This record gives sequence, structure tokens and C-alpha cells, in this order.
Amino acid sequence: MKAIMDRVLIRPDEPQRGLILIEDDRETKSGIVVSTGSDVKSVKKGDHVIYFKWDDLPAPGGLTVVREKSLLGVYEE
Repeated sequence: MKAIMDRVLIRPDEPQRGLILIEDDRETKSGIVVSTGSDVKSVKKGDHVIYFKWDDLPAPGGLTVVREKSLLGVYEE
């Protein structure tokens, strides 16, 4: 699958698991960029990004699609 236009295809990070389950009420999610559309200028494949959780759409293979404007930042290593 390949992203188009201003879309970014992301593989979401796995949620942290532990002995105590707490509902995740964070407004953001994070993941690795798998593909970017031709209009995307701020990120590239392989970037670890954070995005607003209400703007994501599920895609086949456990991936997520967001518009570039829904990205909040890139993790710097």
C-alpha cells in the first residue's frame, strides 16, 4: 500500500502492556512512517512521529492513515 497526496501511512507503536490495565485517554498516538504521499514535505519514510488520535483512519495490515496536517511532531534520536 502506498500513501497518496497529503497522506501519511503509519505503523502505530504497540501499546505498553503491564500487570495493571489503565484506559489510555491520551489525545495522541505515535508510530513509524511507512509511506508518504507526493505532497508531504515534513516527514519521510522511517520517521517516528506523533499524531492526533482523532484524525487517524484504519488501513489494511494494521496500518493507520493520517493527513500531514494531523502530525504533531517527529521524535529525534
